[in-house]
Amino acid sequence: MEKILNTQGLGVAGRQNELIELALTYKFKGVEVDMEDLVGRHDAMGKEFACQFLQSAKIDLGTFQLPVNIGASDSDYANFESKIPTIVALCEALSGSRCYVVIETSSDTAFQENFERHRVRLHSLGETLGKNDIKVGLALQQVGPNELENKFIQTAEEMLTLIKTVGHDNVGLALDTWQWVAAGGAMDQVSELKPNQITELRLADVCENADPANLSKGDRVMPGAQENSLSVAVYNALQSAGYDGSVSVATDVRTFSGAYRDDVVAKISRLLERLIANESLSDPVPAAPVEEEDSTEGEVVEAAAAEGAESKESVAAAE
Repeated sequence: MEKILNTQGLGVAGRQNELIELALTYKFKGVEVDMEDLVGRHDAMGKEFACQFLQSAKIDLGTFQLPVNIGASDSDYANFESKIPTIVALCEALSGSRCYVVIETSSDTAFQENFERHRVRLHSLGETLGKNDIKVGLALQQVGPNELENKFIQTAEEMLTLIKTVGHDNVGLALDTWQWVAAGGAMDQVSELKPNQITELRLADVCENADPANLSKGDRVMPGAQENSLSVAVYNALQSAGYDGSVSVATDVRTFSGAYRDDVVAKISRLLERLIANESLSDPVPAAPVEEEDSTEGEVVEAAAAEGAESKESVAAAE
């Protein structure tokens, strides 16, 4: 499996070059990037500028969120479609092979009309990106306090129905184990999915003291931190079934309150290494050792950072 550094909600936010250096230091295969930012860099300064940090560091574009609401108006969606050739070009340059779309939980459009709009657009998107070997994962999200008039995809069962109805081999599930539980999903539903229907795997458990009826992001905890870990069970089941995609840890900034950024990423790295090697997670997870040979790669990123400071001013001027 590919060990990906998923930076969302981990309290490791930083400039692109800083995140890349963390991923290199702790031996991640790829890193999640902000595609909207990357497209902006491309449009302002060109593809070479947009790709410089990742290419210098020789690390893959592990995953990214497509900057689009699939249920958007025709004009807004057409604006996103105009960016697809740029996204494809960036993926080709950076060995990007997967992305995900967050599906909204409500809409100002009636459910059936919105569902059909999603079916048509996602099938077309799967077709377009599939020609370039880029998988599209659909991601559940938590129901927010400011829901629009009409509910949309809010449960695991509804998400599975959407994926099945889209009916494209290149469109699957971006599985976040915490969100799966929050949306009423169960282990048997995951077991029914074929490995190629999972586009990426994000691991986090629900805190054992959490209120199941009122979960919040702060109720995310590290996989295997408590007994009967659903995340570990899902991982093992998918590994046995032949899943060989990306795996990351997707907890919350409050999980690591007061911890240093390097320590957080080191702990995540070691935990994923143990999972992949089928080692026990019951012992405390020590920081992964940093080898001397990594220093050269670190210098590459630091050099890119020096260039980036000057280039950032250029982007601002271009904009």
